[in-house]
Amino acid sequence: MTQNEVRIFHPRHDNWEKHFQINTETGAIQGLTDIGRASVMRLQINNPAQSLARLRWMQLGLFP
Repeated sequence: MTQNEVRIFHPRHDNWEKHFQINTETGAIQGLTDIGRASVMRLQINNPAQSLARLRWMQLGLFP
């Protein structure tokens, strides 16, 4: 978005809730911060297969 270099999310150092939000209707993960947005884009977190799997996991109570 800003074209600045930003590190991606580090699960051992960063708080997930601070950087991400999930859309419960689509299964898409939204980046709330520069780190969150960069992680979503770079890791392709919202590709169709991942979003579909996430929806199924939510239906089964396995996510988040």
